[in-house]
Amino acid sequence: MGTPLESSPAGGGTRGWSPRDRVHGRIRPPGSKSIAQRAILLAVRADPADRDLELRGLGTGRDVEACLGVASSLGARVRRASGGTVHLRPHKGPWPTSLEVGESATLARFTTALAALHGGGAIRVGGEGTLRRRRSPSLVASLEEVGARLRPESPEGLWPLEITPRSGESPEKIILRDPVSSQEVSALWIAGAWMPAGMRVVVDGTIPSRSYLDLTRMVLDRFGVRVVGADTDARIAGVPHLPPTGFSVEPDASGAAVALAAGCLSGGRVEVEGIGPDSVQGDTAIVEHLRAFGCTAERDHGQLVAKGRPRCGAHLDLSATPDLAPVLVAVAAGAALFAGASSRFDGLGTLRGKESDRVAALAEVLRAADFDAREESDAIEVHPSASARRGRRVLDPRGDHRIAFAIALLGLLRPGIRCARAACVEKSWPGFWGDLEALGAGS
Repeated sequence: MGTPLESSPAGGGTRGWSPRDRVHGRIRPPGSKSIAQRAILLAVRADPADRDLELRGLGTGRDVEACLGVASSLGARVRRASGGTVHLRPHKGPWPTSLEVGESATLARFTTALAALHGGGAIRVGGEGTLRRRRSPSLVASLEEVGARLRPESPEGLWPLEITPRSGESPEKIILRDPVSSQEVSALWIAGAWMPAGMRVVVDGTIPSRSYLDLTRMVLDRFGVRVVGADTDARIAGVPHLPPTGFSVEPDASGAAVALAAGCLSGGRVEVEGIGPDSVQGDTAIVEHLRAFGCTAERDHGQLVAKGRPRCGAHLDLSATPDLAPVLVAVAAGAALFAGASSRFDGLGTLRGKESDRVAALAEVLRAADFDAREESDAIEVHPSASARRGRRVLDPRGDHRIAFAIALLGLLRPGIRCARAACVEKSWPGFWGDLEALGAGS
C-alpha cells in the first residue's frame, strides 16, 4: 500500500525527473515574489502620483499577479511591458468594497493590515485554495486593539474576511504579540508607511523567519521610508516616494536554491544569475548550507554557483530560513544515498501552517521515496534506508509549490518518482519544469 501522499494524476498532470538526468548550466529564476509584493504595495500610494514607476524583473507567478490585481483594484494603473517589466501609476482615491488576494498569505496579511488601518468603509478581503485554512491571530488581535473589526467568513481560517476599518486618527503605536510569521510585522511596517505621520510598531515575542524583515527594510528604504530602531521596536518614518530610476526585482533566492540543489544532486554544475553579494534575501544561505553537506558552492561576481554531490550529513537550524527546508531535505536524502549519512533540521515549527503542513508532507514524501524520515513538532531527521523499491510512484504535493520542488529533486535520486498536480508550481515559478528541463532535467 502506498503512503498517504501517493495518488493518481490529477489537477495539472504529472512531471518528474530521473537519476539519469544531469542538470548543468546557467539559469535566472523569476523575480522574488516577496520583494515584488512589497514594492507594488508601496508604489500604489507613493508620491508623485503623476508618473509611472517602472518595475523590472517581475515574475508571472500567481502570487505576483494577485498583487498586481490588488493594486489595480486600489486604483493604480498597471501596464505590462515585455521582459517582466510593469509600469505602475500610483493612485490615492477611495477604497473598493472588496479585494481578492488569491492564495498568497503574504498578500493577505499585507492587505488585511492596510484595509484595517486605512480603508474607508467595510471591505472584504477574499482568498482561495489553501489560504482559506490559514490564520494570523496575532495580526488580528493587534488590529482590533486599535479599533478595527475583523470577521472571518468561516471558522476554518481567517480568509475570506470582512473588515470594518478603525475610525479617527491613525494610531501612533501598535503592539504585535507573539507573531506567527514575520509577515505580520512586515504588514504593519508597510501600513505605517502609508501614514503621513508614520507609526511605531512594537513586537512582544520572538519573530519567526526574521530574515524576511531585511527584505522589508530594503524595499522601504528604496521608497524613501526609514525604519528607525530594532525589529522589535521600530518607528516607520516618511511616506513612500517612487524611486527615480525605477525598481528592479532580484531573482528569487528560494527558486535559486532548487536549481543549485538539482545541479548538486545530479552531478552537474549550476550557475544562478542576478543575485549579487549584497543581496538581503535570507535564502542565499543555501550556499553555506550546501557546503555543510560537502557540496562546492560559492557566491561569485553576481551569481551563485554549486556543484558536487553531498558527501556528508548536516545538522542545521532553519528557523531564519524555513522555506529552504523542502530543498535541503532532498539534499539530505542525497547525503543518505551517496554517503550513508544522516541529517537533522531544526526550527521548522512555522512550516506546520503553510500551504500544507510541510513538516508532515516532507516526511511522507521522503518515506515514499524510500528514505527513513523521522518527524518532530519542529524538526525532521533524514536517515539512510535499508531497501529501496522500484517502479513508478506518483506523489501528491498537496497543492504546495515547495513540496512539488522537493518531489522533483527526489526524482533525481530514485527512479520512477513523479509529481502529481505539477502545475501547483505556478504559484511562484510558472516555467519551473521547462526551465530546469532546459538544463538537462527530465531529458
